[in-house]
Amino acid sequence: MAKTVMTPIGVLNFPHFYTASTNKENPNQGPRFSGMLLFDDLGTQSTAYKELRASVMEAIVDKFGAAKAADPAFIRSLRLPFRDAADKSYNGFENGSIFISAWAREEDGAPEVVDLHGTTIQVPADVFSGQLARFTVRPFAYDSNGNKGASFGLEHVQIVKADMPRLDGRQSADKAFAGGIDADQAKALGIDLSGGGSGSGPILDDDLPF
Repeated sequence: MAKTVMTPIGVLNFPHFYTASTNKENPNQGPRFSGMLLFDDLGTQSTAYKELRASVMEAIVDKFGAAKAADPAFIRSLRLPFRDAADKSYNGFENGSIFISAWAREEDGAPEVVDLHGTTIQVPADVFSGQLARFTVRPFAYDSNGNKGASFGLEHVQIVKADMPRLDGRQSADKAFAGGIDADQAKALGIDLSGGGSGSGPILDDDLPF
């Protein structure tokens, strides 16, 4: 049985940890929980990355045998889970070198998502592309319908740095409303701004042509 291994820390992309989603490119796979991690050169030089690669080789040996696993031509014929970031045009991928995907079937249950201190993150909106994260995964090899390769089964997720720029460009609520409230409008509506609040807001030009 494949052992659980820890990934290096990487940039989280396309997290689907709370609701299983269907792969549009292959709808026959069924709904899955999934996510990507993008590693920079520091990540790919880490001990965790070397152990991750070794665990994939172990899974290949278990599935196909030591003789085939020792054949470079056979290994090149497999679809391996370590993908070149240059092959994708996703936001942020220009800052990385290698990415991996990990997934779990809907019937196997959602991964637990925790913060740096091990506290469960219960609000899906608190997890987004751009954060720094790491996964626990189970590498496995497959031979199905003529497709041979290796992949990662997703077990758990840890968000190790949550306060990161979102890759989708969306602002957090505190930054979006940082401009304050118009004092005259607030007074007319009976909104009390005296408790430390938001200030008078921007000065508007009455001569604008709209």
